[in-house]
Amino acid sequence: MKRFNKYREMIRPFDIILMTVILLASFVPVAVFAWQQAQMPEAPPGSTVYAIITINGVEIDRFALYEGAEVLVTYTEADGLVGRQFNIVEVDGERVRVQRDNSPDQIGVNMGWASRPGQVIIVLPHRFLIHVIEEHPPDYEDEIFIPF
Repeated sequence: MKRFNKYREMIRPFDIILMTVILLASFVPVAVFAWQQAQMPEAPPGSTVYAIITINGVEIDRFALYEGAEVLVTYTEADGLVGRQFNIVEVDGERVRVQRDNSPDQIGVNMGWASRPGQVIIVLPHRFLIHVIEEHPPDYEDEIFIPF
C-alpha cells in the first residue's frame, strides 16, 4: 500500500475529470454509428435487395433476398478462388451469410448475417466479398439535395 500512496498524491481532481471526459468521449463513435444505422430509410415499394458475390473484384453471383429464398452455394477454385480455398454461402429468406470457409481467422463466418443494403461480408485471404445492395424500380427517382 505504501507504493500506491506515492502515486495517489500525484493525481489531482482535474485529472479525474479529464479522464472521465475522455472515457465518455470514446463512446461517441459507437453512439453515432448506432444512430446512423437506425435512421436508414425503408426500401421504397417495388425495390429489390440483392446479395452480390464477388471474387477478386469480379461478380460471380447475384441473389435476390426475399421471403422464402433458400440457397446454399459452395465457391471453390473453379469460381476463381486459389488452391484449396472454399466458401459456403447461405441465403435464408431476406438475409445472407458465409456459413463456412477455410480461412485462418474465420472473420467472414463470425460477421454473421447481412440483410440491409450497404452491409458487407469480407473474407480477405480469399478476396471474397458479399455486398448487399438495393435496386430501385425504373420509375423511382432519388431525392438528391444539391447545395447551390
